[in-house]
Amino acid sequence: MLASSPAALLVLALLAGASATAQLRAVTCETGTRRIELKTEPSDEVPELCIGPELSTTLIFYGAELLPGGISVDNRERFTLVEVGNTVIRLVPSVRVMPGERLRLAVRFKDAAAPASAAFWLAVVPGQVEPFVEVYREKRTLESYQQQVQEKDSQLRQCQEDNARLMAEKESPGGITGLLATGLMGEMGVISKSLTESMVAHPANTIRVARAFTYRSTSRVAVVLVLEVTEGMKPWQAARAELVGPRSRALRTESPWQRGPLHDGAKDVRVVIEAAATEAETRGTFTLKVWDADGTRSITLTGVTFP
Repeated sequence: MLASSPAALLVLALLAGASATAQLRAVTCETGTRRIELKTEPSDEVPELCIGPELSTTLIFYGAELLPGGISVDNRERFTLVEVGNTVIRLVPSVRVMPGERLRLAVRFKDAAAPASAAFWLAVVPGQVEPFVEVYREKRTLESYQQQVQEKDSQLRQCQEDNARLMAEKESPGGITGLLATGLMGEMGVISKSLTESMVAHPANTIRVARAFTYRSTSRVAVVLVLEVTEGMKPWQAARAELVGPRSRALRTESPWQRGPLHDGAKDVRVVIEAAATEAETRGTFTLKVWDADGTRSITLTGVTFP
């Protein structure tokens, strides 16, 4: 029988606490430019930034220059790029970083003003990243606050437009009639393009893509992936997606659609990734990344183009 002495109970309690600590922490990632103000007085608060495998995060410092050689990053060898300038740090983690992992970034400044240094937690969140972070060592300008308000207003307008579109689609008929009624399909119909020959799958992909196609309507685009079952694989379901184009410009994608999980015996399993974008916004070549809910098994395709 299991011992019930105080010592045994203490061990069980410690093990339970360690198990809870090992669980992934909930991290809130901002979609726009993140802004951080450093306090003059010492503080135990350490800002937490979202980073992702093979995605760039740039920190821009205002009111101070970085001390050469005064930058340290935990497990630096697991970053593809750590680029440091006078007032800029650019980080690109490699695929070796793990979901839920937290790495510490510490910086020191040139002058003797306060604060003399700063620290940040870099939280690995698959499918989410804060690409630009502005760090203010001095009080922010009025223009900076006005810019943030404009960004929030823009996000609010976008949400209102999305809500209006969803309401219109809900009230419209289905099928081709619905596409015509909502103005999503023009006189030329929905244009398609095959990517099967031109796409390039990342060597680390754990899910095999047999065929891929892209589609364009009047104001939206979509990527369709036809997945192939591999023997003995665990079930897989797409949960998040990202389409990044030239100059690291990301399209605003919706949650992927997949009728059911990919598993042994499944046939014709398709994943649809849709985004609101004009023809001008989708020019050039894009990289598609699709993650499951855990972020541990993903698909990365380069060479994605739209008709």
